[in-house]
Amino acid sequence: MYVKSSHWRSPSQPVTSSNSHTQASSCKHSPSQTSDHATTPSHSLSRSTTPIQAQHTRNVKMTQDNPSKLGFYSPCWQGLLQAAKLQMRLQAVLTHPIPEHQDAMQLAQEVLDTKLWVCHQKKLKFENGYFPEYSPQMCRLLCDDLFTFCTELKNVVISIAKLSYDIFLKGTSLRSEEIKKRVIAAATKLLKNFVSQALKDVCLEFFYSDSKKALKNTDDFHQTIPVNMLILVAAMKGVISVFSETGTDKSPELPTDRCRTDFNKLWASVDKLLDIPELHEELQEMLQQWAKIGTGESDWHADGSAAGSDVDINIIL
Repeated sequence: MYVKSSHWRSPSQPVTSSNSHTQASSCKHSPSQTSDHATTPSHSLSRSTTPIQAQHTRNVKMTQDNPSKLGFYSPCWQGLLQAAKLQMRLQAVLTHPIPEHQDAMQLAQEVLDTKLWVCHQKKLKFENGYFPEYSPQMCRLLCDDLFTFCTELKNVVISIAKLSYDIFLKGTSLRSEEIKKRVIAAATKLLKNFVSQALKDVCLEFFYSDSKKALKNTDDFHQTIPVNMLILVAAMKGVISVFSETGTDKSPELPTDRCRTDFNKLWASVDKLLDIPELHEELQEMLQQWAKIGTGESDWHADGSAAGSDVDINIIL
């Protein structure tokens, strides 16, 4: 999708009405300011004028020589790219959290185009010499961050499995074979009960953390958790499966291809679930309740009504 031109493309229409609460910084604006509704352009894009740029060129001392790394760019461009990372994660969640490489690059170009268009409308100034010269590398940076997103999720799953569900014993005097049996039994039990509790714990820990790139910083996660994201977390059951199979605490490998395959299989099952009105409604209510807990609008321990709101969707997993 990259076009070698001094002109960049404006979105012809928005794909989502999401509003991310991280904005690209400019010479006159703080990165923490709230942006206008950030949208992703459709595949049919029109030409527009170039964004307003400062007269000086690339002359700021950078910490990186690689244009695929954030440190290569000036503070103004770093602010824009940080905002684009969050939007890239959100748009992937709303479409396919584990896209093929070509699809990811195409999405990255669309997200970048949109962020630049928003800055153009706001008349923000950026240094010359970065765009469009390094547009492909900027897209690579966004794609790398998206795949890091899945790795971060896997680490949260491992952490919760280890710390919250007592899969691995601490300070035990049991023999190694007894420990292995204990780990296998605990992990197997967690697998059977993964949706009802562990799935919720992972969603709240990961999507509603204090990270600047946490998806709670987007409007889409204020009211509910998108079903796509629930399925991606469920696909991470492969992490627990490895503990159940091996009985060791070695961090399991979880290749991208395997995650993508698991996601696609689960999505086919969820499609069937969503065709059942009663289950569809229950699932929506559950995800809305989790979002309220994540944003602090509902106290899981104080609100007794929340205890019965979870849907047993093990039938699709």
